[in-house]
Amino acid sequence: SYDDFVRTFCTNPGGFVVREYYGDSIFGVNGHAMKKYTSRNTDFAFLVTIKLTEPLENTTIYGMRLAQLTNTLGGGKPLLQRLGDIIRHQRSTWERIRRSYISPTLKNVTPGDISMAYPARIMTDIREGLEALDKVIPGVYSDSTLIYAPEIKFYAIKIKTDKFLRSINLKNLFLAGDGVGVSRGIVGAAATGIIASMGILKDEGIDYKELLK
Repeated sequence: SYDDFVRTFCTNPGGFVVREYYGDSIFGVNGHAMKKYTSRNTDFAFLVTIKLTEPLENTTIYGMRLAQLTNTLGGGKPLLQRLGDIIRHQRSTWERIRRSYISPTLKNVTPGDISMAYPARIMTDIREGLEALDKVIPGVYSDSTLIYAPEIKFYAIKIKTDKFLRSINLKNLFLAGDGVGVSRGIVGAAATGIIASMGILKDEGIDYKELLK
């Protein structure tokens, strides 16, 4: 409906959902998988990209406020809601969650209504995105699918660089990886490290192209 960018991130077959702290006593959720222990679930982040213009351009502040409101509604715990309840615009309860065939791996949560914290635009993006994903992964758009909130990914403000990721304004400063906002994900982060190293070698008078042969 809004032509927003929605994507999956960090898929964990047999994974577990855990609490993650953002700072200032604000928390969200994240997922991970372990080598020796597995669950019956697969978890993944489902992210809506938010871009803001004036007067508020700082998406980190916006994201932290959404997380804070969600924490408040959860009574100091993450919110958990069945997708079926989201579609029907009703709050989830432990009774309905227990009747579902998916059992939550993070149980220290509050069944609730995520739409009380998230804007309607984001909720619409989540519903429509999961419905589209169901064509690739049949069954994901089902009543029993569990949605945890908040899950927010923060990215640094991008700094102007040249093609070797060298800062335009600060001499001898190269920027690489997720932390500085030039990549999103482990593969991209690794690639930016290689690009920056090429620039460093070039500055030292070393022909990096010869090293690649």
